Amino acid sequence: MLKHRIRASALALASFALLPLACSAQDGPLRYQENQHYKRVNQAESVSDAGTVQVAEVFWYGCSHCYRFDPIVHKWEADIPADVEFVRIPTSLGRKQALNHSRAYYTAEALGVLDKVHPALFKAIHQDGKSLYSVDQIAEVFEDQGVDRKTFDNTFTSFSVENKVRRAEKLVRQFGVTGVPAIVVDGEYMTSARYAGGFQQMLDVADFLVVKQR
Repeated sequence: MLKHRIRASALALASFALLPLACSAQDGPLRYQENQHYKRVNQAESVSDAGTVQVAEVFWYGCSHCYRFDPIVHKWEADIPADVEFVRIPTSLGRKQALNHSRAYYTAEALGVLDKVHPALFKAIHQDGKSLYSVDQIAEVFEDQGVDRKTFDNTFTSFSVENKVRRAEKLVRQFGVTGVPAIVVDGEYMTSARYAGGFQQMLDVADFLVVKQR
């Protein structure tokens, strides 16, 4: 009888010792919930190649929240896995004058100066107090980063840039994004600070969704 009790006690202790491991395993898929920390969006087209997961930041240069989020997402981007593609999708949020901000983004991308111009555009608006709604104001930012005016004008007004702006506006409408910054994973799930609870939490949810999509 005593041996039986000792054996039963040992089994109970062993089971108890394994309990934290079991809880940890269950915490993963239950950590973030659909419609609480993220939501499903209307996927209109495939946005990533086979074997990769796309993480897209929807933003507007005129948004102060996007300005504060930018260095956080930049740091996160530096450590993403090889199978994750990070892209930015500029939006005007329905403001006609803000379309020039989107044109500025794709102009910088086309000219290969995005690393310099992207933070400079944010700085011009949120530190220097410029609206950057006019082409001349935007051109000044590019010129300060070493891009001559003729090259800027030719690219800014190009069909390629305009086509990318239109596609971005269409995607944002299809995703149903009405506030920025927002993160869209693989064109299927969207999260924001309101859903996730903060900027860093947005990226934590994004990491969770990347694993979900693999």
